[in-house]
Amino acid sequence: MSPTETWTTPLGEPIGAPLPPGWQPPSRPKLDAVEGRWARLEPLSLQAHGADLADAFLRGGGPEPWTYRIQAPFATRAAVEDWLREICANPQMAYVAYIDRATGKAGGNGAFMSIDAAGGSIEIGAIMLGPDLRNSRAGTEALYLQMKWVFDAGYRRCEWTCDPLNTASMQAAARLGFSYEACFRQAYVSKGRNRDKAVFAVTDGDWPALAQALETWLDPANFDAEGRQRQSLRALTAPLLHATAPEFTGSRKNQHGQPIGAPVPDWTSRPAPSRSAIEGRYCRLEPLTQAHAADMLEALQEDAEGRVFTYMPNGPFDDLAGYRSWLDGAIALDDPLQFAIAVEGRAVGTASFLRIDPDQGSIEVGYITFSPRLQRTAAATEAMFLMMQWAFEAGYRRYEWKCNACNAPSRRAAMRLGLSYEGIFRQATHVKGRNRDTAWYAAIDSEWPSLKSAFETWLAAENFDAEGRQRQSLSDLTSPILVKTG
Repeated sequence: MSPTETWTTPLGEPIGAPLPPGWQPPSRPKLDAVEGRWARLEPLSLQAHGADLADAFLRGGGPEPWTYRIQAPFATRAAVEDWLREICANPQMAYVAYIDRATGKAGGNGAFMSIDAAGGSIEIGAIMLGPDLRNSRAGTEALYLQMKWVFDAGYRRCEWTCDPLNTASMQAAARLGFSYEACFRQAYVSKGRNRDKAVFAVTDGDWPALAQALETWLDPANFDAEGRQRQSLRALTAPLLHATAPEFTGSRKNQHGQPIGAPVPDWTSRPAPSRSAIEGRYCRLEPLTQAHAADMLEALQEDAEGRVFTYMPNGPFDDLAGYRSWLDGAIALDDPLQFAIAVEGRAVGTASFLRIDPDQGSIEVGYITFSPRLQRTAAATEAMFLMMQWAFEAGYRRYEWKCNACNAPSRRAAMRLGLSYEGIFRQATHVKGRNRDTAWYAAIDSEWPSLKSAFETWLAAENFDAEGRQRQSLSDLTSPILVKTG
Protein backbone atom coordinates (compact mmCIF):
# COMPACT_ATOMS: atom_id res chain seq x y z
CA MET A 1 0.00 0.00 0.00
CA SER A 2 1.45 3.37 -0.96
CA PRO A 3 1.41 6.24 1.58
CA THR A 4 -1.38 7.96 -0.38
CA GLU A 5 -3.54 4.88 -0.97
CA THR A 6 -6.68 4.46 1.12
CA TRP A 7 -9.18 1.65 1.48
CA THR A 8 -12.88 1.85 2.30
CA THR A 9 -15.87 -0.46 2.58
CA PRO A 10 -18.75 -0.16 0.08
CA LEU A 11 -20.38 2.05 2.73
CA GLY A 12 -17.41 4.44 2.69
CA GLU A 13 -15.93 3.40 6.03
CA PRO A 14 -12.12 3.52 6.21
CA ILE A 15 -10.48 0.12 6.67
CA GLY A 16 -6.95 -1.29 6.72
CA ALA A 17 -5.02 -2.47 3.71
CA PRO A 18 -5.39 -6.10 2.64
CA LEU A 19 -2.81 -8.47 4.04
CA PRO A 20 0.10 -9.27 1.72
CA PRO A 21 -0.91 -11.95 -0.78
CA GLY A 22 -0.37 -15.42 0.60
CA TRP A 23 0.56 -14.24 4.11
CA GLN A 24 0.24 -17.02 6.67
CA PRO A 25 0.76 -16.85 10.43
CA PRO A 26 4.40 -17.64 11.24
CA SER A 27 5.57 -20.30 13.64
CA ARG A 28 6.33 -19.67 17.28
CA PRO A 29 10.06 -19.24 17.90
CA LYS A 30 11.91 -22.52 17.99
CA LEU A 31 15.26 -21.70 16.47
CA ASP A 32 18.61 -23.34 15.99
CA ALA A 33 21.83 -21.36 16.35
CA VAL A 34 21.85 -18.13 14.31
CA GLU A 35 25.29 -16.98 13.15
CA GLY A 36 26.52 -13.44 12.65
CA ARG A 37 29.92 -11.83 12.15
CA TRP A 38 30.41 -10.83 15.76
CA ALA A 39 27.72 -12.72 17.65
CA ARG A 40 25.73 -15.94 17.63
CA LEU A 41 22.30 -16.72 19.07
CA GLU A 42 21.71 -20.08 20.72
CA PRO A 43 18.62 -21.40 22.52
CA LEU A 44 19.28 -20.60 26.19
CA SER A 45 20.43 -23.56 28.26
CA LEU A 46 21.51 -23.70 31.88
CA GLN A 47 23.97 -26.47 31.08
CA ALA A 48 25.54 -24.75 28.09
CA HIS A 49 25.46 -21.12 29.24
CA GLY A 50 24.99 -21.06 33.01
CA ALA A 51 28.65 -20.68 33.98
CA ASP A 52 29.35 -17.94 31.40
CA LEU A 53 26.24 -15.96 32.31
CA ALA A 54 26.93 -16.24 36.04
CA ASP A 55 30.39 -14.80 35.43
CA ALA A 56 28.96 -11.99 33.29
CA PHE A 57 26.11 -11.01 35.60
CA LEU A 58 28.07 -11.27 38.85
CA ARG A 59 30.54 -8.70 37.53
CA GLY A 60 27.75 -6.69 35.95
CA GLY A 61 29.01 -3.23 36.89
CA GLY A 62 27.21 -2.49 40.16
CA PRO A 63 23.51 -2.13 40.97
CA GLU A 64 22.65 0.61 38.43
CA PRO A 65 21.94 -1.76 35.48
CA TRP A 66 19.31 -3.54 37.62
CA THR A 67 17.18 -0.52 38.54
CA TYR A 68 14.66 -1.04 35.76
CA ARG A 69 14.72 -4.82 35.74
CA ILE A 70 12.24 -7.11 37.46
CA GLN A 71 15.13 -8.95 39.09
CA ALA A 72 17.35 -7.66 41.88
CA PRO A 73 21.13 -7.95 41.36
CA PHE A 74 22.29 -11.53 41.70
CA ALA A 75 24.41 -12.13 44.80
CA THR A 76 25.59 -15.68 44.08
CA ARG A 77 26.21 -18.11 41.25
CA ALA A 78 23.43 -20.29 42.63
CA ALA A 79 20.99 -17.37 42.33
CA VAL A 80 21.87 -16.94 38.65
CA GLU A 81 21.42 -20.65 38.04
CA ASP A 82 18.06 -20.71 39.82
CA TRP A 83 16.88 -17.80 37.69
CA LEU A 84 18.08 -19.43 34.46
CA ARG A 85 16.36 -22.66 35.40
CA GLU A 86 13.11 -20.73 35.95
CA ILE A 87 13.15 -18.76 32.71
CA CYS A 88 14.18 -21.72 30.55
CA ALA A 89 11.02 -23.47 31.77
CA ASN A 90 8.73 -20.52 30.91
CA PRO A 91 6.45 -21.68 28.05
CA GLN A 92 5.32 -18.12 27.25
CA MET A 93 8.79 -16.93 26.24
CA ALA A 94 11.60 -18.28 24.07
CA TYR A 95 14.99 -17.30 25.52
CA VAL A 96 18.26 -17.09 23.60
CA ALA A 97 21.85 -16.71 24.74
CA TYR A 98 24.06 -14.07 23.14
CA ILE A 99 27.45 -15.56 22.29
CA ASP A 100 30.42 -13.27 21.68
CA ARG A 101 32.19 -14.99 18.79
CA ALA A 102 35.52 -13.45 19.75
CA THR A 103 35.55 -15.34 23.07
CA GLY A 104 33.03 -18.11 22.39
CA LYS A 105 31.30 -17.25 25.67
CA ALA A 106 27.74 -16.25 26.47
CA GLY A 107 27.77 -12.62 27.55
CA GLY A 108 24.04 -11.96 27.79
CA ASN A 109 20.58 -13.19 26.94
CA GLY A 110 17.21 -12.05 25.67
CA ALA A 111 13.85 -13.46 24.72
CA PHE A 112 11.10 -13.59 22.17
CA MET A 113 7.98 -12.67 24.13
CA SER A 114 4.43 -11.32 23.78
CA ILE A 115 4.23 -13.87 20.99
CA ASP A 116 1.12 -13.47 18.82
CA ALA A 117 1.87 -15.69 15.85
CA ALA A 118 -1.73 -15.54 14.61
CA GLY A 119 -1.61 -11.74 14.58
CA GLY A 120 1.94 -11.63 13.22
CA SER A 121 3.32 -9.66 16.19
CA ILE A 122 6.19 -10.46 18.57
CA GLU A 123 8.45 -8.64 21.01
CA ILE A 124 12.15 -8.93 21.68
CA GLY A 125 12.82 -8.20 25.32
CA ALA A 126 14.08 -9.39 28.71
CA ILE A 127 17.47 -8.27 27.38
CA MET A 128 20.41 -8.57 29.76
CA LEU A 129 23.89 -7.71 28.53
CA GLY A 130 26.95 -8.40 30.61
CA PRO A 131 29.74 -5.81 30.71
CA ASP A 132 31.61 -7.32 27.73
CA LEU A 133 28.61 -7.05 25.39
CA ARG A 134 27.47 -3.57 26.37
CA ASN A 135 28.39 -0.94 23.80
CA SER A 136 29.95 -3.59 21.56
CA ARG A 137 29.50 -4.77 17.99
CA ALA A 138 28.62 -8.23 19.26
CA GLY A 139 25.89 -6.88 21.56
CA THR A 140 24.34 -4.82 18.77
CA GLU A 141 24.52 -7.69 16.32
CA ALA A 142 22.86 -10.07 18.80
CA LEU A 143 19.81 -7.80 18.83
CA TYR A 144 19.94 -7.40 15.05
CA LEU A 145 19.95 -11.19 14.68
CA GLN A 146 16.83 -11.42 16.83
CA MET A 147 15.09 -8.81 14.69
CA LYS A 148 16.22 -10.55 11.51
CA TRP A 149 14.85 -13.85 12.74
CA VAL A 150 11.47 -12.19 13.41
CA PHE A 151 11.03 -10.92 9.87
CA ASP A 152 12.63 -13.93 8.19
CA ALA A 153 10.04 -16.04 10.04
CA GLY A 154 7.20 -13.97 8.55
CA TYR A 155 6.15 -11.73 11.44
CA ARG A 156 4.74 -8.34 10.45
CA ARG A 157 5.56 -6.44 13.67
CA CYS A 158 8.49 -6.53 16.10
CA GLU A 159 8.12 -4.67 19.41
CA TRP A 160 10.46 -3.25 22.03
CA THR A 161 9.07 -2.13 25.39
CA CYS A 162 10.69 -0.58 28.44
CA ASP A 163 10.21 1.73 31.40
CA PRO A 164 10.12 5.23 29.84
CA LEU A 165 12.37 6.44 32.68
CA ASN A 166 15.03 3.98 31.47
CA THR A 167 16.86 6.41 29.22
CA ALA A 168 19.42 3.83 28.13
CA SER A 169 16.77 1.43 26.87
CA MET A 170 14.78 4.22 25.23
CA GLN A 171 17.89 5.37 23.37
CA ALA A 172 18.82 1.81 22.43
CA ALA A 173 15.40 1.27 20.84
CA ALA A 174 15.72 4.37 18.68
CA ARG A 175 19.35 3.55 17.79
CA LEU A 176 18.23 0.12 16.53
CA GLY A 177 15.52 1.71 14.39
CA PHE A 178 12.44 1.10 16.51
CA SER A 179 9.86 3.87 16.11
CA TYR A 180 8.15 5.18 19.23
CA GLU A 181 4.41 4.49 19.39
CA ALA A 182 2.95 4.88 22.88
CA CYS A 183 3.39 5.18 26.61
CA PHE A 184 1.04 3.14 28.78
CA ARG A 185 0.53 4.83 32.13
CA GLN A 186 0.59 2.61 35.22
CA ALA A 187 1.16 -0.52 33.19
CA TYR A 188 2.88 -2.41 36.04
CA VAL A 189 3.89 -2.46 39.66
CA SER A 190 7.58 -3.42 39.86
CA LYS A 191 9.70 -3.51 43.00
CA GLY A 192 6.99 -1.64 44.87
CA ARG A 193 6.96 1.24 42.39
CA ASN A 194 4.78 2.32 39.51
CA ARG A 195 6.13 1.51 36.09
CA ASP A 196 4.79 3.05 32.91
CA LYS A 197 5.48 1.20 29.67
CA ALA A 198 6.95 2.77 26.53
CA VAL A 199 6.30 0.88 23.30
CA PHE A 200 8.40 0.95 20.12
CA ALA A 201 8.01 -1.13 16.96
CA VAL A 202 9.42 -2.04 13.56
CA THR A 203 7.08 -3.36 10.86
CA ASP A 204 7.85 -5.57 7.91
CA GLY A 205 7.52 -2.52 5.66
CA ASP A 206 10.24 -0.78 7.69
CA TRP A 207 12.53 -3.78 7.75
CA PRO A 208 14.33 -3.81 4.36
CA ALA A 209 15.75 -0.29 4.76
CA LEU A 210 16.46 -0.86 8.45
CA ALA A 211 18.24 -4.17 7.80
CA GLN A 212 20.43 -2.43 5.24
CA ALA A 213 21.33 0.27 7.79
CA LEU A 214 22.22 -2.31 10.42
CA GLU A 215 24.28 -4.36 7.99
CA THR A 216 26.12 -1.22 6.87
CA TRP A 217 27.02 -0.45 10.46
CA LEU A 218 28.07 -4.04 11.24
CA ASP A 219 30.28 -4.29 8.13
CA PRO A 220 33.97 -4.58 9.10
CA ALA A 221 34.68 -1.67 6.76
CA ASN A 222 32.77 0.59 9.17
CA PHE A 223 35.43 0.12 11.86
CA ASP A 224 39.05 1.27 12.00
CA ALA A 225 41.99 -0.80 13.19
CA GLU A 226 41.18 0.05 16.83
CA GLY A 227 37.53 -0.99 16.41
CA ARG A 228 36.16 2.56 16.41
CA GLN A 229 33.08 3.12 14.26
CA ARG A 230 33.41 5.36 11.22
CA GLN A 231 29.66 5.97 10.96
CA SER A 232 27.29 5.73 13.92
CA LEU A 233 24.28 3.44 13.83
CA ARG A 234 22.11 6.27 15.11
CA ALA A 235 23.00 8.36 12.05
CA LEU A 236 22.00 5.47 9.78
CA THR A 237 18.68 4.66 11.49
CA ALA A 238 17.43 8.13 12.49
CA PRO A 239 16.07 8.97 9.00
CA LEU A 240 14.04 5.73 9.07
CA LEU A 241 12.16 6.45 12.30
CA HIS A 242 8.47 7.27 12.00
CA ALA A 243 8.41 8.91 15.44
CA THR A 244 10.79 9.53 18.32
CA ALA A 245 9.92 9.41 21.99
CA PRO A 246 9.36 12.55 24.04
CA GLU A 247 11.61 13.01 27.03
CA PHE A 248 10.27 11.32 30.13
CA THR A 249 11.51 12.67 33.46
CA GLY A 250 10.65 11.80 37.03
CA SER A 251 10.84 13.86 40.19
CA ARG A 252 11.78 10.79 42.23
CA LYS A 253 15.29 9.42 42.05
CA ASN A 254 17.05 6.50 43.67
CA GLN A 255 20.38 6.61 45.48
CA HIS A 256 22.17 6.37 42.12
CA GLY A 257 20.43 9.45 40.74
CA GLN A 258 18.26 7.42 38.35
CA PRO A 259 14.61 8.50 37.89
CA ILE A 260 12.13 5.97 39.26
CA GLY A 261 8.37 5.61 39.44
CA ALA A 262 6.14 6.58 42.33
CA PRO A 263 5.86 4.09 45.20
CA VAL A 264 2.84 1.78 45.25
CA PRO A 265 2.66 0.83 48.92
CA ASP A 266 1.23 -2.49 50.06
CA TRP A 267 0.12 -3.48 46.57
CA THR A 268 -1.75 -6.78 46.33
CA SER A 269 -3.46 -8.56 43.47
CA ARG A 270 -7.01 -7.42 42.72
CA PRO A 271 -10.03 -9.70 42.22
CA ALA A 272 -10.89 -10.89 38.76
CA PRO A 273 -14.36 -9.87 37.57
CA SER A 274 -17.01 -12.46 38.24
CA ARG A 275 -20.09 -13.60 36.36
CA SER A 276 -22.38 -11.38 38.38
CA ALA A 277 -24.97 -8.88 37.20
CA ILE A 278 -24.32 -5.14 37.61
CA GLU A 279 -27.38 -2.96 38.10
CA GLY A 280 -27.84 0.58 36.82
CA ARG A 281 -30.68 3.05 36.45
CA TYR A 282 -31.06 2.69 32.69
CA CYS A 283 -29.58 -0.76 32.04
CA ARG A 284 -28.44 -4.00 33.62
CA LEU A 285 -25.24 -5.87 32.78
CA GLU A 286 -25.78 -9.63 32.81
CA PRO A 287 -23.29 -12.42 32.15
CA LEU A 288 -23.86 -13.30 28.51
CA THR A 289 -25.64 -16.62 27.91
CA GLN A 290 -27.55 -18.36 25.17
CA ALA A 291 -30.72 -16.98 26.75
CA HIS A 292 -29.76 -13.58 25.28
CA ALA A 293 -29.25 -14.87 21.74
CA ALA A 294 -32.68 -14.26 20.20
CA ASP A 295 -33.06 -10.73 21.62
CA MET A 296 -29.52 -9.78 20.63
CA LEU A 297 -29.84 -11.01 17.06
CA GLU A 298 -33.17 -9.24 16.63
CA ALA A 299 -31.65 -5.98 17.85
CA LEU A 300 -28.51 -6.38 15.70
CA GLN A 301 -30.53 -7.08 12.57
CA GLU A 302 -31.91 -3.55 12.74
CA ASP A 303 -28.47 -2.61 11.43
CA ALA A 304 -29.31 -3.80 7.92
CA GLU A 305 -26.02 -2.54 6.45
CA GLY A 306 -23.86 -4.38 9.00
CA ARG A 307 -21.96 -1.28 10.15
CA VAL A 308 -21.82 -2.59 13.73
CA PHE A 309 -19.44 -5.33 12.60
CA THR A 310 -17.12 -3.45 10.22
CA TYR A 311 -14.29 -3.32 12.77
CA MET A 312 -15.23 -6.41 14.79
CA PRO A 313 -13.51 -9.79 14.39
CA ASN A 314 -16.89 -11.51 14.38
CA GLY A 315 -20.18 -10.98 12.48
CA PRO A 316 -22.37 -10.01 10.87
CA PHE A 317 -24.64 -12.97 11.52
CA ASP A 318 -27.20 -14.19 9.01
CA ASP A 319 -29.28 -16.30 11.34
CA LEU A 320 -29.81 -17.37 14.92
CA ALA A 321 -27.84 -20.58 14.47
CA GLY A 322 -24.76 -18.63 13.39
CA TYR A 323 -25.06 -16.24 16.33
CA ARG A 324 -25.55 -19.10 18.77
CA SER A 325 -22.44 -20.78 17.39
CA TRP A 326 -20.39 -17.65 18.11
CA LEU A 327 -21.95 -17.42 21.58
CA ASP A 328 -20.89 -20.99 22.38
CA GLY A 329 -17.25 -19.98 22.09
CA ALA A 330 -17.62 -16.53 23.64
CA ILE A 331 -19.42 -17.55 26.80
CA ALA A 332 -16.97 -20.37 27.52
CA LEU A 333 -14.14 -17.86 28.12
CA ASP A 334 -13.21 -16.00 31.30
CA ASP A 335 -11.09 -13.54 29.29
CA PRO A 336 -12.81 -11.92 27.45
CA LEU A 337 -15.61 -12.10 30.02
CA GLN A 338 -18.73 -11.18 28.07
CA PHE A 339 -21.78 -9.31 29.39
CA ALA A 340 -25.15 -8.62 27.80
CA ILE A 341 -26.46 -5.09 28.16
CA ALA A 342 -30.17 -5.41 28.93
CA VAL A 343 -32.68 -2.57 28.69
CA GLU A 344 -36.21 -3.21 29.94
CA GLY A 345 -35.36 -6.89 30.25
CA ARG A 346 -34.08 -7.42 26.70
CA ALA A 347 -30.46 -7.70 25.52
CA VAL A 348 -29.58 -4.91 23.07
CA GLY A 349 -25.79 -4.93 23.25
CA THR A 350 -22.72 -6.69 24.58
CA ALA A 351 -19.39 -5.68 26.11
CA SER A 352 -16.61 -7.50 27.92
CA PHE A 353 -13.73 -7.26 30.32
CA LEU A 354 -10.54 -8.54 28.72
CA ARG A 355 -6.76 -8.42 29.08
CA ILE A 356 -7.56 -8.94 32.75
CA ASP A 357 -4.37 -8.68 34.83
CA PRO A 358 -5.27 -8.73 38.53
CA ASP A 359 -1.59 -8.93 39.58
CA GLN A 360 -0.78 -5.63 37.88
CA GLY A 361 -4.19 -4.01 38.35
CA SER A 362 -4.87 -3.52 34.64
CA ILE A 363 -8.07 -4.35 32.76
CA GLU A 364 -9.61 -3.50 29.39
CA VAL A 365 -13.17 -2.95 28.24
CA GLY A 366 -13.79 -4.22 24.74
CA TYR A 367 -15.72 -6.41 22.29
CA ILE A 368 -18.32 -3.63 22.48
CA THR A 369 -21.30 -4.35 20.22
CA PHE A 370 -24.12 -1.85 20.48
CA SER A 371 -27.21 -2.51 18.37
CA PRO A 372 -29.07 0.48 16.89
CA ARG A 373 -31.51 0.23 19.82
CA LEU A 374 -28.67 0.93 22.27
CA GLN A 375 -26.55 3.42 20.33
CA ARG A 376 -26.65 7.06 21.49
CA THR A 377 -28.74 6.31 24.57
CA ALA A 378 -28.24 6.99 28.25
CA ALA A 379 -28.22 3.22 28.76
CA ALA A 380 -25.21 2.84 26.46
CA THR A 381 -23.22 5.44 28.39
CA GLU A 382 -24.32 4.02 31.72
CA ALA A 383 -23.17 0.53 30.69
CA MET A 384 -19.67 1.88 30.09
CA PHE A 385 -19.78 3.79 33.38
CA LEU A 386 -20.83 0.67 35.29
CA MET A 387 -17.93 -1.35 33.90
CA MET A 388 -15.42 1.41 34.63
CA GLN A 389 -16.85 1.85 38.12
CA TRP A 390 -16.54 -1.87 38.84
CA ALA A 391 -12.88 -1.87 37.77
CA PHE A 392 -11.72 1.10 39.79
CA GLU A 393 -13.78 0.26 42.85
CA ALA A 394 -12.29 -3.25 42.74
CA GLY A 395 -8.88 -1.57 43.05
CA TYR A 396 -7.60 -1.68 39.47
CA ARG A 397 -5.03 1.00 38.62
CA ARG A 398 -5.45 1.12 34.83
CA TYR A 399 -8.55 0.84 32.63
CA GLU A 400 -7.94 0.38 28.89
CA TRP A 401 -9.84 0.86 25.66
CA LYS A 402 -8.41 -0.12 22.30
CA CYS A 403 -9.88 -0.11 18.83
CA ASN A 404 -9.08 -0.23 15.15
CA ALA A 405 -7.31 3.04 14.37
CA CYS A 406 -9.65 3.48 11.38
CA ASN A 407 -12.68 3.36 13.67
CA ALA A 408 -13.25 7.08 14.25
CA PRO A 409 -16.54 6.63 16.18
CA SER A 410 -14.84 4.30 18.68
CA ARG A 411 -11.93 6.69 19.11
CA ARG A 412 -14.31 9.58 19.79
CA ALA A 413 -16.28 7.42 22.20
CA ALA A 414 -13.15 6.59 24.21
CA MET A 415 -12.35 10.25 24.74
CA ARG A 416 -15.98 11.15 25.46
CA LEU A 417 -15.84 8.54 28.23
CA GLY A 418 -12.72 10.17 29.65
CA LEU A 419 -10.03 7.79 28.42
CA SER A 420 -6.85 9.54 27.31
CA TYR A 421 -5.11 8.76 24.04
CA GLU A 422 -1.80 6.91 24.39
CA GLY A 423 -0.72 5.91 20.88
CA ILE A 424 -1.17 3.73 17.79
CA PHE A 425 0.35 0.29 17.31
CA ARG A 426 1.12 -0.14 13.64
CA GLN A 427 0.22 -3.56 12.21
CA ALA A 428 -0.83 -4.75 15.65
CA THR A 429 -2.87 -7.58 14.15
CA HIS A 430 -5.25 -8.33 11.28
CA VAL A 431 -9.03 -8.65 11.08
CA LYS A 432 -11.04 -10.20 8.26
CA GLY A 433 -8.03 -10.33 5.95
CA ARG A 434 -7.04 -6.70 6.50
CA ASN A 435 -4.34 -4.94 8.45
CA ARG A 436 -5.38 -3.48 11.78
CA ASP A 437 -3.48 -0.64 13.40
CA THR A 438 -4.66 -0.34 16.99
CA ALA A 439 -5.35 2.91 18.84
CA TRP A 440 -4.95 2.78 22.63
CA TYR A 441 -6.71 4.83 25.29
CA ALA A 442 -6.71 4.52 29.09
CA ALA A 443 -7.81 6.05 32.38
CA ILE A 444 -5.93 5.53 35.64
CA ASP A 445 -7.11 5.34 39.23
CA SER A 446 -6.09 8.89 40.15
CA GLU A 447 -8.48 10.15 37.46
CA TRP A 448 -11.40 8.07 38.63
CA PRO A 449 -12.88 10.44 41.25
CA SER A 450 -13.18 13.20 38.64
CA LEU A 451 -14.51 10.79 36.01
CA LYS A 452 -17.07 9.34 38.40
CA SER A 453 -18.33 12.83 39.22
CA ALA A 454 -18.59 13.64 35.50
CA PHE A 455 -20.59 10.47 34.76
CA GLU A 456 -22.91 10.95 37.70
CA THR A 457 -23.55 14.56 36.68
CA TRP A 458 -24.34 13.51 33.11
CA LEU A 459 -26.51 10.53 34.09
CA ALA A 460 -28.56 12.49 36.64
CA ALA A 461 -32.24 12.84 35.74
CA GLU A 462 -32.02 16.63 35.87
CA ASN A 463 -29.45 16.60 33.03
CA PHE A 464 -32.22 15.59 30.58
CA ASP A 465 -35.24 17.59 29.50
CA ALA A 466 -38.77 16.24 29.03
CA GLU A 467 -37.87 14.90 25.57
CA GLY A 468 -34.75 13.14 26.93
CA ARG A 469 -32.29 15.62 25.42
CA GLN A 470 -29.12 16.22 27.41
CA ARG A 471 -28.59 19.65 28.90
CA GLN A 472 -24.82 19.21 29.33
CA SER A 473 -22.70 16.90 27.18
CA LEU A 474 -20.49 14.22 28.67
CA SER A 475 -17.60 15.37 26.47
CA ASP A 476 -17.74 18.81 28.11
CA LEU A 477 -17.53 17.14 31.51
CA THR A 478 -14.70 14.72 30.69
CA SER A 479 -12.50 16.72 28.31
CA PRO A 480 -10.73 18.63 31.14
CA ILE A 481 -9.69 15.27 32.61
CA LEU A 482 -8.02 13.99 29.41
CA VAL A 483 -4.24 13.96 29.46
CA LYS A 484 -3.99 13.67 25.68
CA THR A 485 -6.41 13.48 22.76
CA GLY A 486 -6.02 11.72 19.46
